[in-house]
Amino acid sequence: MGCAKLPETPVGAAGTRLAFTITLAREVNENYVYMVALRPSTDPNPPEQGPIPVIAPPWGNGFVAGTVTHFVSWANIQSPRYLLYRFRDAALIDYFALGAPVNYVDVLPGGKVLRFEIDLTQIAPSAAVAETYQSLQFNILTNDRIPQGGAGTKNWDALGDGRLPSEINTPITISLRTSGTYDNARYFDLEPNGDVADPDLDIVDWKVEVRRL
Repeated sequence: MGCAKLPETPVGAAGTRLAFTITLAREVNENYVYMVALRPSTDPNPPEQGPIPVIAPPWGNGFVAGTVTHFVSWANIQSPRYLLYRFRDAALIDYFALGAPVNYVDVLPGGKVLRFEIDLTQIAPSAAVAETYQSLQFNILTNDRIPQGGAGTKNWDALGDGRLPSEINTPITISLRTSGTYDNARYFDLEPNGDVADPDLDIVDWKVEVRRL
């Protein structure tokens, strides 16, 4: 496990912190892109579909569709390797970096776990708006490439059994009103081992901790 990176100025001394842990079957591949797509809501049970993977042309942005406002990406081609982004448009084509998560752990060679934390104020216009959020919709997306245009293929994984059409689009909604831990076991192993051939893409476990500060 690498070193934790902390901001010089603490973010959100009071509020809500979200800690994500993602475990792969094999190592984090420096040629791949790993993401957590996010959508906070003022509704405790939002009716809209949350973030879903883009798995075939037309590619759009190449990685996510559905209802989503932000994503955290780990990629070797960006610095730091963990970055938080916000979408600027409803078509999810235009997005920009907001900065690094409030806390993250570097992935050492051979490591197979991604860990980072964001403060809810990082995905809200203000601390006051952050306090109105009731829930968070999210999905975990792994990609061997981010295709563009109307052709090509990619290998991928996301929450749910990617081998079953009925489970391809399986975002999760969690409460932001109380502290709690949500993980794969709590959702009856929603994300199985071996649903993608490449173990560097295969999500085998995940955990999200909601910490009310």
